[in-house]
Amino acid sequence: MTWQNVLKRDTGLLASISDKEKKKLKKTLQSAEPSEFFGKDFTHLGSLVEMLEDMDLIKGDKKMQKKMKAYGERNLDIVATAAKLRKDYELLYFQLRGMVYPKKKGD
Repeated sequence: MTWQNVLKRDTGLLASISDKEKKKLKKTLQSAEPSEFFGKDFTHLGSLVEMLEDMDLIKGDKKMQKKMKAYGERNLDIVATAAKLRKDYELLYFQLRGMVYPKKKGD
């Protein structure tokens, strides 16, 4: 069997949405993949959660609605933690940088 003979199958969620929604979801999912720009990842992940929440398939399923709400809340908690860590990191960095490059009086 060659790779040309292998067909991708849309199963589960992908099988039940339109081609337009499928393409949009795949793009958003791809953009939410972790990268070196960690802050943007949370934004993309939030967009993915919102997109899934807006789908009719999720809207009609109470269990999925609850799960998506929990994912959204978890992402917000992570964003808040990341923002605090980023602030702490920047503070520490500038303190260390100040040790290496101390400001002269009058600067």
